[in-house]
Amino acid sequence: MKTEFSYGKKVQQQREEKAWTQEQLATAAALDVRTIQRVEKNQTKNPETIQAIAGALDVDVEKLRATRLIPETRLAGTWLVTNYREFLSVERTQRSHQGARMTACPLTDEGQEEVNDLLRRIFTDRQYIEPDEPDLWELYEQQVQEPLHELFGLGLAFFVMLERKDLILPDMGQLKPIQPCIDNWRVLYHLVVPRYGCFQVDSEKTMHRFNPACHEAGETIFRAVKEAQGGALVYSNALFALNHPDGESRIQWCDKCIPAASDGFRITLEYMSEVTGKEAAELYADYLEASGNSFIVGLS
Repeated sequence: MKTEFSYGKKVQQQREEKAWTQEQLATAAALDVRTIQRVEKNQTKNPETIQAIAGALDVDVEKLRATRLIPETRLAGTWLVTNYREFLSVERTQRSHQGARMTACPLTDEGQEEVNDLLRRIFTDRQYIEPDEPDLWELYEQQVQEPLHELFGLGLAFFVMLERKDLILPDMGQLKPIQPCIDNWRVLYHLVVPRYGCFQVDSEKTMHRFNPACHEAGETIFRAVKEAQGGALVYSNALFALNHPDGESRIQWCDKCIPAASDGFRITLEYMSEVTGKEAAELYADYLEASGNSFIVGLS
């Protein structure tokens, strides 16, 4: 929680209680009128100026200070979940007060409907079940195994983000909260993404993978989710992102998410094997058959 101090309103109140004009306060504090005006508009918090005003008004500096709590939000962790065991591990270890689910992958209407159904089966009543209730948790593990296998079988994964945020607790008439804020409220976001997916916030920005090891990738997609302003351009994998006459050269790549090989290319045989599940010989044969060209690495 960020704390912000201001003095303008209380300086004005104290001055008006004495029935002083700004000119009279300026004279008493040995300051010019323009300085008093700037203080009351919160345009300056100069300690010496505030101390002089407090002395002129015959009050402690604390009596002139107004405190405002400013809630903050931050990304506390990310995980790429690609199988049943990884999902259960994150659910057991990352306790949260609130959850959110959303989809960030190119899907047909039919595919989106299928994914929505799987998410419903996975997360229905999830908020009522915790790992420290062994019987219920074991039942939950059994119930989600099939829909999780189906989801991952579609070539999808969860990019999980843990947000820690501050909450200001409002007064409810005569009811006042015991404390003014909660400073460790945890929200767990489950973002459905392509297993080997990559993304940009727009076509001119850096291309990232959904990579927990890349802090910038996590922060970028987290901001896109939170701000909900245009979202992100998500590709099933980096091969789909190359549909452009200039190929790899037009893209600003993240060196941590998609590092360059020794020959300078990002799209290597190793990457294509990872995405397609095929060995190098199979990839060469497929490319030769499709294009009549044996050159494949780089695709540019």
